Amino acid sequence: MRILIVEDDALLAAGLGMILEDAGHEVVGYAVTVRAAMDLAQRHSPDLTLMDIDLGAGGSGIAAARGMKKHHGLASLFVTDDLERARQASDAALGMLAKPYDRDAVVESLKALEEVMAKRPPGELPTGLDLFDTAGVAAPLG
Repeated sequence: MRILIVEDDALLAAGLGMILEDAGHEVVGYAVTVRAAMDLAQRHSPDLTLMDIDLGAGGSGIAAARGMKKHHGLASLFVTDDLERARQASDAALGMLAKPYDRDAVVESLKALEEVMAKRPPGELPTGLDLFDTAGVAAPLG
């Protein structure tokens, strides 16, 4: 899967990128601002965005996820420690992966999302992954 990482913490972004690439995914870019994320999405057409919801001075990851969905038809997964804000913005993303996460949670979460994006039931979800309503394929969890 081609993935765009939107994360304002450079160390977290780099670690996440290494996990994704080790698992056979392609990281098409890294963004720390909403504007950079939208530009990268337009240029590289990723399959999925992993989106921190608080980008500090870079803006709102929630707004970025909504923009990705509206302008590019692009699905996002929130990767955050602010679980309540993520749930309140369930219209913007397929779900959320709670920070802190480990390698297995990331890899298994992407497998589940691949199923959801293919309109198939995702099976057992890894710890920390919460799917929102995904067009009847998976009911909201949590």
